[in-house]
Amino acid sequence: MNKEKNQIDHIVSKLGEKIKTLRTEKSLSLKDLSERSGISAAAIHKIESNGIIPTITTMMKISDALGKKVSHFIEEVEEEKDVVLVPAEDREPILTFKRGLDLRAISAQKYGDFIMTAAYATVDVGATSGRKPMKHSGEELVYCLDGTVEFKVLDKVYVLKQGDSLHFRTHLNHKWKNIGKKQAKLLWILAVPPS
Repeated sequence: MNKEKNQIDHIVSKLGEKIKTLRTEKSLSLKDLSERSGISAAAIHKIESNGIIPTITTMMKISDALGKKVSHFIEEVEEEKDVVLVPAEDREPILTFKRGLDLRAISAQKYGDFIMTAAYATVDVGATSGRKPMKHSGEELVYCLDGTVEFKVLDKVYVLKQGDSLHFRTHLNHKWKNIGKKQAKLLWILAVPPS
């Protein structure tokens, strides 16, 4: 009985962190997730910081807004590993609400509490993060493999071409757009400090 209770407590203690990690991976602000789920931004913030335990209804709404099943948040990660190989054919798609952006996971979050998340991204011509800038906790490192992508961080514009990289703190307002004449390919790395 105690073992089962400890497992339940462990799963519940990880809910907020899993929601926050997935939200930031998808470049969604608290307000964005609130609008998509119908749950107030204040309540989501409290859930993410383990201030409250969400009801099953709340979890269903948040899960749906993030494009996941509730089971994603309550399943234990597979056996934790210190070294994980992710073969190219095993890259899982990452759901994103940004039109013209395809993300494929190249990191291995399901095997443990890694700080970094990385994706191989293809960005269609003209695709953009949206009119409003984003901000969230952590850092991003973007390496341009091919094409031309413009990033705006605060009021400064950075144009990335093949071989260029941009590293910035994501609490700063930022947005991006493919300004080139062909699909861009990026290596996108997000590091979110543990809460």
